[in-house]
Amino acid sequence: MIADLDTLLTALYVELTDRIVPSLGPVRRGPGRPAEVTDAELVCLALAQVLLRYDDERHWLRAAPARVGHLFPRLLSQSEYNDRLKAAAPLMEAALRWLAGHTPGTAELLRLMDGTPVPCGHSVVTAKRSELFGYAGYGYCASHSRYYWGTKLMLIVTPDGAVTGFGLANPKLTGERDEARQMLQFQPANRPHPAPRSWPTRASPARTSRSSWPARSWT
Repeated sequence: MIADLDTLLTALYVELTDRIVPSLGPVRRGPGRPAEVTDAELVCLALAQVLLRYDDERHWLRAAPARVGHLFPRLLSQSEYNDRLKAAAPLMEAALRWLAGHTPGTAELLRLMDGTPVPCGHSVVTAKRSELFGYAGYGYCASHSRYYWGTKLMLIVTPDGAVTGFGLANPKLTGERDEARQMLQFQPANRPHPAPRSWPTRASPARTSRSSWPARSWT
């Protein structure tokens, strides 16, 4: 995995421009001039924000010129940055899966899975008026011994912590086992890559019997 941030962002930008963005098909644009900041630049800026540990978008956009301005001189306002990130959710997922697929841990077949509650509201009015109604539900958090209204985030990770799969489940309708089965069955990208099969060759036979070992005399 690339440890240098500049090299990582450059590699991701090239991959987005050459493969990921074209594979998702054309994107409908509104009237007016094309955006100065491309979708590939937007995703790279969002990734840099996470890796540099800027939780607040306003603070990140203020610090971005000094941190990554030499790579991406054109930036967005906070409202435009937020709106375009929401619209670029499929592209963000594809980019994150590409990054996860290039980490050393993805070569291992062992996967760990766990779920954590994501509370989305604390009142009945919020539960009825929220746009998450139908996707979220009431569930019980055993670690905090309390009920909540929201969703359950399911993660599939490698032993070294790289996230290779994720999904949201309604805690009222779907249990963790059912959600895990659906994640692995209907989203092939969440499954570990099968181990390559090594075929026997003349130089390296697949099996060697004891009778074929050369005799050795101990003196």
